[in-house]
Amino acid sequence: MYYRVEEDTLFLLDHVRPRGRILEIGAGSGYISFSLARMGYDVTATDIDDDAIEHMKDVVEREKIDVRVIKSDLFDDVDGEFDTIIFNPPYLPGDADEDVAIYGGREGDEVIYRFLKDAYAHLKNEGSIFIILSSYNNVERMKERFNNYEFRMLDRKNFFFHSIYVYELKKR
Repeated sequence: MYYRVEEDTLFLLDHVRPRGRILEIGAGSGYISFSLARMGYDVTATDIDDDAIEHMKDVVEREKIDVRVIKSDLFDDVDGEFDTIIFNPPYLPGDADEDVAIYGGREGDEVIYRFLKDAYAHLKNEGSIFIILSSYNNVERMKERFNNYEFRMLDRKNFFFHSIYVYELKKR
């Protein structure tokens, strides 16, 4: 099984300022989690997809990387609080049943809303969330609905049909 590292994954990793205990939700290939673990961070990686979980466990075993790998739908099977939470969500509008890795629901932000609702309880008070958002997402509506977070855009990357943004979120 081959997992290609997508451009948005590299873009996100370039802007993550990790500290303390780290949780990556929807880790997919595990590239971000493995990179941070190799730097000595305490990392937990989750994904909902069985193939992604199997791939990450194989890499952990083969390369002797210290990453806890958990199968979980967002935070369903995650315990505890983290200093850094990382999420490269499915942000394109479309049916998640077709491809859970890229389609975030009818408007592209349903999975992101679920994540933001549950992340608060797992984020330490001085912690940070690093997340990719897209021009397809209504970020202003997101900020209004989740006003318990401070949103700060760190960078933007333009593609032919849309733009992606790296945001850092902190508890208010």
